[in-house]
Amino acid sequence: MKILNDISAQQISWVKSNKKALENVHGIQNLYYPESVCELTKLISDIRNKKETFDIIGYSSNTLFLPTYRAQHVICTKRINSWKETVDTIVCDCGVPVSKLSKWAVEQGYVGFEGLTDLPGTIAAGVYGNCGCRGCSVNSLVRSFTLLDSKNEIREYGVEDLKLQYRSSSLKRGELQGVILKVTLNKVIGNAAYLIAIADKNHKIRKMQQPSGYNNLGTTINGGSFPTIKGRFFRLVERFIRAVKKNKDSRICYPIVLKIMGKSRFIPYIYYWNRYMFLDVKSHELFNDYFIFLKSLYKDVRLEIEIKK
Repeated sequence: MKILNDISAQQISWVKSNKKALENVHGIQNLYYPESVCELTKLISDIRNKKETFDIIGYSSNTLFLPTYRAQHVICTKRINSWKETVDTIVCDCGVPVSKLSKWAVEQGYVGFEGLTDLPGTIAAGVYGNCGCRGCSVNSLVRSFTLLDSKNEIREYGVEDLKLQYRSSSLKRGELQGVILKVTLNKVIGNAAYLIAIADKNHKIRKMQQPSGYNNLGTTINGGSFPTIKGRFFRLVERFIRAVKKNKDSRICYPIVLKIMGKSRFIPYIYYWNRYMFLDVKSHELFNDYFIFLKSLYKDVRLEIEIKK
C-alpha cells in the first residue's frame, strides 16, 4: 500500500484551477492508496480503533477541496479496481471506475450501462450519490452492496436499503453509515451491437452538450423546482429573453438574464445554471456567492457536490 505523508489536497483534487492555493497548504497528514478490499478494511479498522478520523475518496470528481481543508487520514480507493463475473452478476470492488466498467459491459452486450460510459468516478461513489446519466442509473443495476459499518462489521445490503431519492441515498444523507467495500450488479444480456451504437450516440451528444470533465464537477447544484418571488421574476425575464431571441438554449439566454439581474460576474463560470466551471482562482472565490444567489431564487436548491472545508 502506497502511503504519502504531509501533503496538499492538490494531490487528490479533480479540479486543478485552485492548484497554487492548495499546494501552499499541506493539510493531509496521511494519504493511503490501498490495493485490495482486505487492505482497505484493515486500514479503516486500525484508524477507528485509534479513535482517529478519516475521509475516503475515489477520483474526487464530485468533491471540491478548499484551502482550509485539513485531514488526519485520507484514503483513496482508486487502486481497488477489480471486478469479476458470475452467471448473472458483476461483482465490483469499490474503486472500479464506472466509465471503464461500462465500456466493457456495453461491449459484452450487458443492458443498462450504455448511458454510463462517460460517467466519472468509482462504482461506490455512484451508489453513494445515486448517480446516472443518459437514461441509465448506477443504482438501477445494483443487486446488493457490502458495507463496512461504523462498528467495523461487514454487512450485506440490498438496493432497497439505499432509500433512493433524486441524486441521493441513505448513505449520502447519513441515515446508513459505513464504507462500501463491494457492489454486486445485475447482469442482463442484450444485443451488443445495438448497445454499442446507443453508447456511441450518447457519447456524441454528451460532447456536444456538455463540457469536458476538466475543471468542473459535473452537475454542481440541484433543485430549482420551487421558485421564490424573486425566482419567479427571474423566470419571467428568462422567458422574455427566450422569446426575443427565439432560442431555448439556456447557454445563450441565461447569461443575458444574469447580466440584466446585475450578476455579470458569474457569467464566465456558468455552463448551465446548475453546472459551475472552476476555471481560475476567481471562480473559486465567486462560487459561494453564486450558490447564495441561487438560494435567493429557489427554495429547494442544494449542492450536489461535496465541499471539503
